[in-house]
Amino acid sequence: MLPDPWLDEDTVTAGLRPSTFPDRAQLLELILSAVPSASTSGIVVVGERGSGKSHLLLSIKAGLPNTVDVRTFTGKPELKALQFGALGTPSGAEADESVAPGLHVLRALTSTLGPADYLYTPPVGRRRNRRHAQPARPQLVLLVDDIHYIDPASLAVLLQLIPGFGATLVATAESRHPLPQDLYQLWEDGFLEQYFLPPFTFSEAHALCESILGGHVQRRASSLLAAMSGFNVGLLCLAVNDARRAGFLAQVDGFWTIDVRAHCHWPGIVEHIRAENAARSPEERQALELIALAEPVALDVVERHFGQKAMEHLLANNDVRLLPGLPPLLRTGSWLRGEGTRLSVPRSRSVALRLGVEEPGLTPETAPTMLRWMTWTLDCGLTLSDELLLAAAPAADRPSTAELARRAASAVTGVDHADEARLLRARALIAEGQLREAAPELRQLATAGQSFGVKVDATHRLLALGLLGAVPLEADPAGPDPAGPDPAGPAPADRGSGEPTDPAALIAWNVREAERLLLSGAAPEALLRSSAAMEAISADQALEIFMPGTLLRHVMSLRYNLAWGLVDPLLDCPADYTMPPHLSACLGVARGYAQLSQGLPRAARATLEPALAELHDAGLPPVLALGAALLAYSEALCGNPRQALLRVRQSLAAQETAQNNVSSVPAGLLPQLTAVFVAAAQDQASGTSQQLVALAARLHSQDSILMETEALSLLTLNASSAAVDDLEIQRRLGALAAAVHGPAGAALGTFAAALGDNDPKTLESAGRSLSADRQFAHAALCYSRAASGYEARTRAAASRRASVLVERLRSAFDSGMVPPLGWVPGRAGS
Repeated sequence: MLPDPWLDEDTVTAGLRPSTFPDRAQLLELILSAVPSASTSGIVVVGERGSGKSHLLLSIKAGLPNTVDVRTFTGKPELKALQFGALGTPSGAEADESVAPGLHVLRALTSTLGPADYLYTPPVGRRRNRRHAQPARPQLVLLVDDIHYIDPASLAVLLQLIPGFGATLVATAESRHPLPQDLYQLWEDGFLEQYFLPPFTFSEAHALCESILGGHVQRRASSLLAAMSGFNVGLLCLAVNDARRAGFLAQVDGFWTIDVRAHCHWPGIVEHIRAENAARSPEERQALELIALAEPVALDVVERHFGQKAMEHLLANNDVRLLPGLPPLLRTGSWLRGEGTRLSVPRSRSVALRLGVEEPGLTPETAPTMLRWMTWTLDCGLTLSDELLLAAAPAADRPSTAELARRAASAVTGVDHADEARLLRARALIAEGQLREAAPELRQLATAGQSFGVKVDATHRLLALGLLGAVPLEADPAGPDPAGPDPAGPAPADRGSGEPTDPAALIAWNVREAERLLLSGAAPEALLRSSAAMEAISADQALEIFMPGTLLRHVMSLRYNLAWGLVDPLLDCPADYTMPPHLSACLGVARGYAQLSQGLPRAARATLEPALAELHDAGLPPVLALGAALLAYSEALCGNPRQALLRVRQSLAAQETAQNNVSSVPAGLLPQLTAVFVAAAQDQASGTSQQLVALAARLHSQDSILMETEALSLLTLNASSAAVDDLEIQRRLGALAAAVHGPAGAALGTFAAALGDNDPKTLESAGRSLSADRQFAHAALCYSRAASGYEARTRAAASRRASVLVERLRSAFDSGMVPPLGWVPGRAGS
């Protein structure tokens, strides 16, 4: 299951909004440098709940030198079991009424934490008239967590240690709690410094996850965990450890990534949440349990059962949050807090709570938004009608609610609704990225389903999976829809008048046409087809499953039309981790392809590595083969031949799997492009040109104009190849470029003509033109040859000018960053 982070605008902006305060690393450095200073008596760090104040305090303790005497405390009584000593007065049987409250500080300094080893001990038989040198007393540092909870008497004794022992106080406090008056006085007198801890962000969550796991972590994984924890540092640390132990976080290809097939029961989170809830009043605890088990819950229902005061306290502590709208609805503060509460409620109490709460207005229209209530009802042994259970179908297509929808589908009992329940389960499996498990279900429904609507829906979903290579084309059913022809379409010569009228079949047909046109060199015409498919998907939410397969071809069409301005907004999605895994993985491959096509191998490598970590078991062999081939070429260009050959083997294995599965794209765009980049990676790693030359000859015999052009283009970019000086290859590249319609063909024609002319001025001009088209690798080669040509003609100034342009391009390559649109390596773009 992919847990639901309950993302909304407020949650996301809480983690993304810019801060004018120092970040955590700067703040830690400031505090560590201020502690030894004689002018600093105290430091208070103020922040929101869960922003990482305790974590920062532990980092301060770890960063202080061993020569410092560090004493740690917490002001919060219920946290005495943690690694801080208690400052407040003990409660219950342990309370000692005869002891003044402030003496508990002294007890913590001596008995609880042990005596200091520098205390003065008089030597045996000392003489009164002789002075003995006492050992130097180390600096005393008092680390106090949640100082706003300390009683005044204890705080007074603690503050006396500052002048009496020369102690330095470092404390944390919540921003919504007023600080004790004594601390305010210390601040007004100039002896206290106050820092504000900014809200926890996605970037800091990523760094924290990498620190805990000790390795590279996918951005998608760290972002999901951060959102699940509600940007609470403590919950995030517990969640990372729980997820690692359960296998929910798995290390693949050097990256920690999320395994959607693993189930995590969050034992550390549950224990923490159970301890927190045990300290609440019965009304607050039951209200929180109701909200977690049935969220979203109407505010008036909770107030009616458990009182307004309990509800106000939960809202003030950010344990729950209010959703906008009428009536106002409540949810838990974060997904992990809700899941921890749900898992910590005993079944007997859960059933009693369910029977004691009034029924909400559950209807087929509200069912998709009330899945928690429905699954809670089922868990309590109660029943719901099949109509209500099947009404949850829209929620099956979202990764966050797919498992809940699957549980609802498993509770359907009517024989008449068996096919609908199976389709609902298959949709949930697709949303969770388990395509191999979903394909047999869809195939059986498409061929032997009793309901016509179910057969049509299953057929459409098989078409979409076929675009990704998840199911074989030959075994795909023709489907019960009489309006359109076979999704594979007639022979290319017969196409044009036989467009299907069914929207799903029309999308698949447009994608196939885009492939055929692109391979024949008709890039603008291919873009029209792929754009039509993208527009159809955007217009109908029910067709979103076609997005991954269509997106890959559309990005390739945009690349060969050099429409980079349309590529960036298409791929720069702000929340990849809320998408189905197959979509986010295809986005990563498409983004890496676009970056590599611009000549930016380091940027492409950084994009493709985490994408392949997700694709390794996604059941998409053609996409995996393409991603591995692109990464292999990127590694070879970055000077890592061993890694390049490892990725080549991964790509070849995926291609073999696709062929064994009778892939839905047997000789289409993806396999041919994969073969080109595999050959380019092999040649680049071995310092030869044999593979690309042989592949270009094979592609020529297949009349694959675009792929032959691509192979020859990569051949000329190989520094160890003689192709850049081979007049025959240059003529072939120029002729093929002329046959490729659109801007990319024109750019390659300019490149080939400049190489053939070999005039430095022509090469420099071609380099400027290619830079403007973001063909940076081709531009760098032109500038380099122009610099050599100028030097041979003793034109030193022109040679230096071209050399500077080459260096600026190479520094862009080495930075691993993608230059913004409009960037060129000349003066105006530098």
